[in-house]
Amino acid sequence: MPELPARRPVNVRLVKVPDAAPPFDCQVHGAQCPGPAGLAPPAGLAPAAAVPRSVAPAAVTAPVTAPPAVAVDQAAAWPGPLAVVIVEVLAGVRPDRQLVVLATDRVRARIAGLAPLLACGQRPRITRIVTSRPAARVVEMTVVANFGPRSRALALRVEHMAARPAAPGWPARPARWLCTAIEAG
Repeated sequence: MPELPARRPVNVRLVKVPDAAPPFDCQVHGAQCPGPAGLAPPAGLAPAAAVPRSVAPAAVTAPVTAPPAVAVDQAAAWPGPLAVVIVEVLAGVRPDRQLVVLATDRVRARIAGLAPLLACGQRPRITRIVTSRPAARVVEMTVVANFGPRSRALALRVEHMAARPAAPGWPARPARWLCTAIEAG
């Protein structure tokens, strides 16, 4: 049996992956944002440019203090009750005026158009809610609900809107979650 050559140690190196996200205009700076493509590094990770090259690659992903953002537990708890309200409005069980503080005008108009198609004589039953967090202040969810004998899938996008101080002609508004898009399938 031939003797195998001695194993050499494997060197691990950090490779920078180009940003594959679509162009994004920062809400603070617009298209002239100093960050890469207007996006901040993921919460809990140090930006790669801020770490000197002499530091080991394991230190690049060392946790740092996260910037103040929307509480994760609040974002995780909010989609369920919102989905229930939207599904019950679509079924005709709940009045649509309850969506005034929960959805944009465009979403309320879309729901008003979908409601006659999905109305049924009984309370709808939500069978599944799947959520994802594509950005820090965005939750996208898929809701599968039974409207009487048929099942429907709804795609919802919910965004966190920052508080707005009072201005001439505009009342003050507290920070809140707002449904900004809905599609039914």
